[in-house]
Amino acid sequence: MSAAAQLQHVWTFDDLQALPDDIDSRGYEIVDGALVVSPSADALHEIVSDELRAILRAAGRPAFRTFGPIAVDLDPSYLIPDLVVVPEPAAHTRTNPLPASIVRTVIEVVSPGSRTKDRVLKPALYAGAGVPVYVRVETEPAVTLTGYTLADSSSVYTELGSWGPGEVAHLDAPFAVDIPIDAITP
Repeated sequence: MSAAAQLQHVWTFDDLQALPDDIDSRGYEIVDGALVVSPSADALHEIVSDELRAILRAAGRPAFRTFGPIAVDLDPSYLIPDLVVVPEPAAHTRTNPLPASIVRTVIEVVSPGSRTKDRVLKPALYAGAGVPVYVRVETEPAVTLTGYTLADSSSVYTELGSWGPGEVAHLDAPFAVDIPIDAITP
């Protein structure tokens, strides 16, 4: 396919799946039919994500399951958040991408290559799709966590709170969980 044809091509999830497995470790997502490529995450990002996953798994079981990264269907966009929380029965599927309607929480850990996407683009798309809770974790200059929720019939998130070093984030949805920021900080 020529460069001009690639620019006019509207990407689908099937196109994303057709990319070679060994293409590299970058993050590939589709936003409004356009392929978006991000640098791969660093070790700090992965440690924060892993610690947060452990806390959420322990607090949400047996009713909810926390896992990721996995694609979420926001057709014509297909995003791959760091973590998702879904009801336990919905987790037992081979469906990929996950329908946004089953996702209760999306968690993004911000990396240098994902700042604008994680702070602006992704919250707008997830809110527009009705994902009830969005959690953003910043890693620079210190680890902080900010929680957002959709108010009744809104398509824009409202901030629940922001927590930093030495503090404990308390989220009530989709289940009650306390997240000590120092526990997710490497």
